[in-house]
Amino acid sequence: MEVVQENLFNVTQKDKIVSKKFTVKDVFFNNGLVNLYQFLQEYNFDINIKLEKSFLELKYQDEEIFFKILNKFLEEKEIVTFNKKNTRIFFDTNTNEFTQAAKVNIKNGGSNDSKNALIRVHIDDLSISKEELLKKEEKYIQENENHTKDEYKIEKCYYDKSKQEIYVLSSLQEHIEKFSSYLVKDDFLALNSSIHNFEDGQKSFHDMIKISKNYNIDKWEALIYWFGTKIQHYFNFAFFIYPNSSNIEALNIFKRDLKIKDEKNSFRDENDTLITTNTNVNFYDQLRKDKIFGKKFKNFYISKSDVEFELKFFMYLFSKISHIESSYEKALDKDKMTKRKEKIFNALQEISFVIYVEDGTFKKSLNEYTKAYQFIQFLEELKKTKINVQKEYESNLFIYLADMIVTFGLSQNPKEININFQKWCKAFLEFKSLRKYYYTTSFNILKNESKSFGRGLYEFEKIYLKNIMKGKNMSTHEKSKVLGESIGYFCAELGDKDLLFKLRNVKNYKQLLSYFKDLKFASLKNEDKARFSKEFNESLEEIIEILESDWEIIRDYISIYAIDKFKVTNYAKLQQNK
Repeated sequence: MEVVQENLFNVTQKDKIVSKKFTVKDVFFNNGLVNLYQFLQEYNFDINIKLEKSFLELKYQDEEIFFKILNKFLEEKEIVTFNKKNTRIFFDTNTNEFTQAAKVNIKNGGSNDSKNALIRVHIDDLSISKEELLKKEEKYIQENENHTKDEYKIEKCYYDKSKQEIYVLSSLQEHIEKFSSYLVKDDFLALNSSIHNFEDGQKSFHDMIKISKNYNIDKWEALIYWFGTKIQHYFNFAFFIYPNSSNIEALNIFKRDLKIKDEKNSFRDENDTLITTNTNVNFYDQLRKDKIFGKKFKNFYISKSDVEFELKFFMYLFSKISHIESSYEKALDKDKMTKRKEKIFNALQEISFVIYVEDGTFKKSLNEYTKAYQFIQFLEELKKTKINVQKEYESNLFIYLADMIVTFGLSQNPKEININFQKWCKAFLEFKSLRKYYYTTSFNILKNESKSFGRGLYEFEKIYLKNIMKGKNMSTHEKSKVLGESIGYFCAELGDKDLLFKLRNVKNYKQLLSYFKDLKFASLKNEDKARFSKEFNESLEEIIEILESDWEIIRDYISIYAIDKFKVTNYAKLQQNK
């Protein structure tokens, strides 16, 4: 990253213009360039700004503009606020009394940050004597029954044990100015945790962006990092998604047109119940436009892993882009809205997404997802594919994707970590085979009597194999489905899961061949319930020919569709008996 300073003199020293040019670098710096640019456009600072594909240029005369921007940023983005839910002890210099007032809170900051936003004075500088101050202490203790509680102890009002400095009641603006002076003591700053929060004690921010730990940065670079890490990123509790691009013009379009709010989202469900979430992504209000709402999706909006949140985020992003025109139904210029949509899609082709996890398992390096445009194109293909078309109800594979996510979640105890689901999300995001994750979950469904994948799985897997896997295993998939459904129906007629669970014990092609022999024996034994079609027999003959090479694929697909058919048939029987 290059920092260029040019001093341009006209007539006098007073007219000196400072020019700073910042080029693209890492994900946080790139976000900071765009966020700073948008911030300076919003507020009227005496500074000239220029954004191009690879750089942001600033020109100004007065160096004090730096603190004006920083202080406004800390205030407007609520980086420094009062935490009204918690109080601490201050000395009020207006009334010369000890008082309880709201604590200062630093967004995403540590206790040391909050401490350095407090304002303290030496007790010799108070308008009362030390003796009078002691009397004020005694008065406070007498008037407050809770003075022995940690947060109300009179000692908390003093900076150190010598009690020579005392924290005084201050305005928010005074706290902001104190905090900014703590952050920026010099023109060049060490790249440490006061600038970023990406550390776990072992690996740190320096390792992620490959910057020397001894590297000092210009205070303007530090400002850009603050703008990049503290605002305008998608989050869900401890999972963070940052859009990124080496073309910051494209990044600017993306962030400007698909606005990112920094507050946690709340929504009212179909029962008009207010639900507060741990994310700033408004999944509910956006995805309900695609009919992803209601009781069956009540667990959809809770993400328990970064890859789950990432997948749902791309669904949200696709929905937001696809509905952008309908968001401006009253707009007179429809062509303008269509062009805006095209502009976002064009920008998206140059955007990647960086995922950061802030938890005990901390990722040792940032995970960058670069197939966003391709993935969203696939989601568009899913939405075009209609399923279950009836007079009363029409669905598509995009809605089914949400339904499948719920199925994964319900297949396992909610108190357990659903590793299989996490692996499925990761494989889906990376466009890898999904089959084995359906296989594992199908047996969880059978064991736990939970919701099955349903008929949509075949259509989803078929379009996935065709569009993503280039048609790989398509024929095997189709023939295995025929076998699986026939076996599942047979087991339901028998009222016995034994043949289903035997599939889970198949570990090689010889065991699968033995399984088919057992199936034949069982069908002969129960001829009245065995209704294997001509298509089943033909599919079985073709499957046996490729059994040695593709036995695992065959076993997995047969199991998936057998279990689903078993559950569907049993459900239909229960409905008939009601």
